[in-house]
Formats: sequence, C-alpha cells, structure tokens
Amino acid sequence: MAEPMHCYRHPKRETRVSCATCGRPICTECMRQTAVGIKCPDDARLPRGARAGMMKPDQVLKTLLAGIGIAVVGIPVVSIILGLPFQLLISSAAGYGAGTLINRAGGRNGGPLAIAVSVVATVIPFLVWLVPDALAGAGSLFGALAAILAAIAAGFANRRL
Repeated sequence: MAEPMHCYRHPKRETRVSCATCGRPICTECMRQTAVGIKCPDDARLPRGARAGMMKPDQVLKTLLAGIGIAVVGIPVVSIILGLPFQLLISSAAGYGAGTLINRAGGRNGGPLAIAVSVVATVIPFLVWLVPDALAGAGSLFGALAAILAAIAAGFANRRL
C-alpha cells in the first residue's frame, strides 16, 4: 500500500488524491472537480490550454533528467539501430518513443523546453556514432537522415494540440 501524502495547502491532512494537472497532493477540501478530473485550486482556475508549456521547477528537473537518461541509454541503442535494415523507420519510432518518455516525465506539459530536450537527447547518441565516421570521411547519408527523422519524431511527441 502506498504511503499517504499530505495536502500541499494543509500539510497536516493526509490524502491519496493528487491534482490531474500538476500532480500535487490535495485534500478533500482543496480538490476541485473539473471536466478532466480532480484538480488543485490553482490549476482549476486556469483555462484548459493555459498550462500548456508551463513547467514547474520539479517538472523541468524531471524533463532534464529524462533527457540525460535518454541520451545515455540511446548510445548503445543507436549502434544497434544503425546496423539494422529499415533504420529510418526504426529511428523515427525510437525518436517518438524518447520524446514521449520525456514528455511524460515532465508532467505532459510539452512546450519549448520539453521539445528542445527531446530533440537534443535524441540527436546526441546519433552524433556519438556518426561524427567520428564523418570526420574520417566515411559518413553515412542514411545515418544522418535517421538522426534527423528521430529528432523530428521526438519533437512531434512533445507538441500540444
């Protein structure tokens, strides 16, 4: 059983409910029922699209940490992808998956920061494998195209409609 949280506005009150938008724990007095779930009073006042792209400090930190994780884990993954047939399709899918993971880690707010982190974190592993070959004069056009498609897919995973 999960440990009970405490309301962010009433620290002495235990709760098991959190805001659908920001994830902060809220007590029964603070929760507001909206069309998209239970929200804290701060987020319930905002129009639905007002929070798009606005990230709280903890969401920024989670986005950056997820981006670093994607970049580190992506290095061996890209070495495998570049050796496979259909590398353009696979790299696009991997980029979209990486972008989705970063978007979810940051609280699904998207915005310019999440898009930038997703694109950079997706491109870094490709650069690790492609730049040495390019400097040696043996660069691969398909490898560069795979990196570009992965970056575009990662950016699209963070867009807000």
